[in-house]
Amino acid sequence: MKKRILLMAAMLLAFQAAFAQGNVENAKKAAEKARTATLDPKSSAKSATWINFGKKLMDAYNAPTKEFASVQYKVQLSDLGIKPKQTEVVELEGKPVEKLSFENANLYFSNQGGQLLFTEVKNAAYDDALEQAFAAYKKAFELDPKKSKDVATAFMDISGKFLGEATFYYYTQKLDKAAYMFEQAALVSAEPPCGQLDTMSLFNASVAARMAGDNAKAKEILDKCLAYGYDSEGKVYSALFYVTAAGLENAKDAADSLAIQKEAKAYLEQGIDKYPLNQEIVINLINQKIQLQEDPQEIFDLFTKAKEQDPKNASLYAVEADIRSKLGMKEEAIAGYRKSVEVDPKYEYGYYCIGKFYYDEAMALYDQAQREDDNAKYEVLVGEYMKALEQCVEPFESFFNISTEKNNKDVAAQYLKIVCYNLYSAYSRQDKEELSNQYKEKNQQYNAYLKGE
Repeated sequence: MKKRILLMAAMLLAFQAAFAQGNVENAKKAAEKARTATLDPKSSAKSATWINFGKKLMDAYNAPTKEFASVQYKVQLSDLGIKPKQTEVVELEGKPVEKLSFENANLYFSNQGGQLLFTEVKNAAYDDALEQAFAAYKKAFELDPKKSKDVATAFMDISGKFLGEATFYYYTQKLDKAAYMFEQAALVSAEPPCGQLDTMSLFNASVAARMAGDNAKAKEILDKCLAYGYDSEGKVYSALFYVTAAGLENAKDAADSLAIQKEAKAYLEQGIDKYPLNQEIVINLINQKIQLQEDPQEIFDLFTKAKEQDPKNASLYAVEADIRSKLGMKEEAIAGYRKSVEVDPKYEYGYYCIGKFYYDEAMALYDQAQREDDNAKYEVLVGEYMKALEQCVEPFESFFNISTEKNNKDVAAQYLKIVCYNLYSAYSRQDKEELSNQYKEKNQQYNAYLKGE
């Protein structure tokens, strides 16, 4: 009885495989028949001929995964009586996922919950079905603009399919293919009569190309972003700076290197005209000016003008302070952070920045003290370390008390718990009982908060 059951199961799998393959072959035959009509002088002049060809091509594209069309979770496969040829656990982006292999496709499900993540086609009817379908619908619209609704719907479907392919290739680190698919998704969506550029896909195409090491392609795509009027609030200008500056590795000589640096800087200058407070653009532009032996002061002049126009805007002082901090201008940075909370006593970010500034100073002093062999110098560094820690407490407490967001409160409490523990431990060793108890109480207070007590 057992052997008979196994034999029936084997027959079922064989039937499923033959059925799945039949789907692909039949869909391809139908597409080729539709293609024949487009080659006939009479029928090729009709929009309906090209729409039919486009539909058949999309049927052919979908054929390898037709049996899985309604599947969103792994458990549904059993309900449909569909069994995989093989099941294995693989890694995508460092996370385990379940890969189920079938005759014409592989399905990837989340390890927890069994949700369908990606579908990978193995036996496609055409390698370029989407491109062919796009061309067919485009021809249909040229012949009859009244078909705009049908064609626009088709374009959005094709764009979505390209996007699905792009996402799969991105997560499987086939980045050159991901870049191509992302770009196609964007360009199809931008084509009339659809005319809705998928700007995120276009930008993602540049990201994938850059990750693949193809800076020239990334630059080409980013230039397209600007041509379409999309700059992702300055990110496109920053990305153009990076991919252009990458050309320095292949500079022929000093003159070529200088030309590349100036071209890279020009993108930042375009960006800062539109986004004068974009930190990434500002910092890169300042560094470029320094490398090119130009005066970076004009960048800070932008902040001066902005503050004159809006003197109560605390974020202007904080953003400038961030930039000065990253450039190693510590005194100017802490002055800027303090000014931000002076003009707006409820400006949370300013308090956080002051606390973080002194916390980082304390950690740097601690590391320096650990490397110091001279006892006298060691004691001085420890004193400075404790002073910096004490300077953390008030701003972090202000950040904790003012903020209404739990995430912010959690961050502040975590810092305060660590800082106060170190202070009460240090003062305890110095027999300064009053100070030790003061910080011990604070440590217990924030520790209790984090535990939800």
